[in-house]
Amino acid sequence: MSIVFMGTPEWAIPSLKAVIESGIEVSAVFTQPDRRVGRKRELAPSPVKQFALAQNLAVHSPENAESKDTLELVRSMSPELILVCAYGQILTQQFLDIPDIGCFNLHFSFLPSLRGASPVQTAIASGLKTTGVSLQKMVLRLDSGPLAVCSGEVEILQDDTTPMLGTRLSEVCGDLIRQNLQNILEGNFTLTEQNESKATYCSIIKKEDGHLNWKEETAHVIERKLRAYTPWPGIYSFYKIKSKSDSRHRLQFTKAELVQGNFECGKIYPDLTVGAHTDGLKILYLKPEGKKEMDADSFLRGNAEILGTILE
Repeated sequence: MSIVFMGTPEWAIPSLKAVIESGIEVSAVFTQPDRRVGRKRELAPSPVKQFALAQNLAVHSPENAESKDTLELVRSMSPELILVCAYGQILTQQFLDIPDIGCFNLHFSFLPSLRGASPVQTAIASGLKTTGVSLQKMVLRLDSGPLAVCSGEVEILQDDTTPMLGTRLSEVCGDLIRQNLQNILEGNFTLTEQNESKATYCSIIKKEDGHLNWKEETAHVIERKLRAYTPWPGIYSFYKIKSKSDSRHRLQFTKAELVQGNFECGKIYPDLTVGAHTDGLKILYLKPEGKKEMDADSFLRGNAEILGTILE
């Protein structure tokens, strides 16, 4: 019995660790190629690559998992199972047909809810109270394969950010693999087709998704977006100081709390509360364009003229 594992971020490591602990042979680990990160734009390996190399596993980082060379490489390993967790590339039918048992994917939601690239962010931004993990047999259509097993419910806490919730779900993935891997390899499982009538979707998060609309979004929605879009793309607005110039300045908000009351939409009040469509949001920490994060008092000491302006 052998397994090929495919994953890239920190969140995939607990699943790989669970496979290793099972004693099943890991023929190879596939992950995304090294990427340039940080201000110096230095090449850095993915978290999964770093972990796998430390375990003396063979690691491959193809730019294109659909390439002829990659397909031939995986076929040469003759894996019974391919396990995927946040790999970052779409797999073709040729790839899915390679393992005898199939390709199985760990998805961070209760499928068919939140199919797509951002289930953790969308769960927080949507105000869901619970979420979980699904193990599905992969088909060509994204996140639409039959379900092998799902986890129990995971509570979404009021202060959860994407890294916090994603880390907890990644540990649930590891537990799910520990409890079910042997049964899957032995064929002791039942696949359940997803209910298409209950399918919902979430898209790739884009930088512009963090741009706030204070006239249309409530304070509750904005506060959830702040936590969902931490650390990227963050939530932000623009402002102008007419006495200085007509240029717009970007403000990213990194910590805030809800304030009940009636406020003018987008207006900045003396305690750095900003009015939303309903209620307001008191900004506690923020990051001016080109500067480091600072608390509200520090920002206002050097930018008092912002009070009374309307955020765009």
